[in-house]
Amino acid sequence: MLTSNALRSLVLTLVVATGLMSFPMKFAAAAPAAGSLIKRTDHPAIYYYASNGKRYVFPNERTFKTWYADFSSVQTITAAEMAAIPIGGNATYRPGFKMIKIDTDPKVYTISKGGMLRPIASESAAASIYGSGWATLVDDIPDAFFVNYAMGAAISTSSDYNRDAELASATNINADKGLTSISTPTPPPPPPPP
Repeated sequence: MLTSNALRSLVLTLVVATGLMSFPMKFAAAAPAAGSLIKRTDHPAIYYYASNGKRYVFPNERTFKTWYADFSSVQTITAAEMAAIPIGGNATYRPGFKMIKIDTDPKVYTISKGGMLRPIASESAAASIYGSGWATLVDDIPDAFFVNYAMGAAISTSSDYNRDAELASATNINADKGLTSISTPTPPPPPPPP
């Protein structure tokens, strides 16, 4: 036989449990792992979640495609989860992958680690590094994205720039930006264009 206190306690427990069951329970998704690609459920922008706990936005699809072959590894998170991750900056082109230029400047640049622009002094220098089809490997970027890069030394000959070494030095955005290394592997980047 239950005492009146025990009966009250049992009834209160049942009422609370029944009330809790009527509310939908929502659990936060696990935090993304360093090296993950993330996007919001309600927005198309894609970010690289870096080992420093910040997100780096891909300013356009061309930049993204220098790092990844497709969008298959992008994880979707809520707007609130995204807002909790500070922005670290913009992702830049993968070093050694392609060259860039802007509409308001005829110079062609290749990229070194850390978003360092290296002006290519001549067509022969570009051909010695990227091959005879080098001109097909030049992307025009909007002037607004040019500020994502720093200016480096000019390239006069192929001995001034080792494309293979640049590609190998930046296997992911953490490595490119010199952030703390991560233990979670990132998908392999797309093969460089010929």
